[in-house]
Amino acid sequence: ELDLLDRLHHDQRISNATDLFEVNVGLVSGENDFFVVNQNVVAENSLHDSVVPIISRSEQVKGIRLTENDYSALVAAGKKVFFFAPGNVEVDDLSEEQLKYIQWGEKKEYNKNYKCRIRPKWYHVSQTWRADAFLIRQAHLYPRMILNEKKALVTDTLHKVRFLEGVDGRAVAAAFLNTYTFALSETIGRSYGGGVLTFEPGEMRKMRIPMRMAERLDIDQIDRWQRNGEIDRILKYTDDILLRDGLRLSEREIELLHSIWNKMRDRRMTRKNQPV
Repeated sequence: ELDLLDRLHHDQRISNATDLFEVNVGLVSGENDFFVVNQNVVAENSLHDSVVPIISRSEQVKGIRLTENDYSALVAAGKKVFFFAPGNVEVDDLSEEQLKYIQWGEKKEYNKNYKCRIRPKWYHVSQTWRADAFLIRQAHLYPRMILNEKKALVTDTLHKVRFLEGVDGRAVAAAFLNTYTFALSETIGRSYGGGVLTFEPGEMRKMRIPMRMAERLDIDQIDRWQRNGEIDRILKYTDDILLRDGLRLSEREIELLHSIWNKMRDRRMTRKNQPV
């Protein structure tokens, strides 16, 4: 098993994550109860013109695509998927509705939170680049990349991804779900007491993805399987294309990768059930 992982680690046909995308932490608001709200809060405070879409929890993304329909369903379900963004404007230039909402936040003393009070304007959260995709930061069974077709912001419960120039993001998100990358992820991520596999940006940058023949993958089919929890069907499909056809691995080698992933995943998840 170690020999196989070592050989694949040095296989130049497999892409390093850093050759495909940039990854960084999501947005840190300083007080999600103020900044990240649902449709009811938006309506009650007349903030329709002051909010933008955001994904605030990994459970809000079920497949490997975040579509317009997905976002609309989250809104209808009352999920917190709106981010209060009045802009980098002075108090005198705020709308009446924005000012009232900010004053409510100050009554709650949200402005005294560390991340809020160190800002020039506590109610304005500066943003860097918008994510092309998200990466699950804390994985239960396996890590996953989700294409941000909605162009939503994301909190630091997930990581944000920006694909490098010339990289087909759809192919990367589809190819991410394969047994080699899963096995590797168990050696890269950190597992704490709860059995969850946690990845910081630096660890995600160490991931490797077999991209040869990834253009053959049907991302819509993979997305449907993922939403249905059919990871076995996904891996049978992606392993055949990426590992067998793309890397010319034998059935025995692919089975060995499954053994590595299953063993390490099960050991990690069993640990959380052991008495202290």
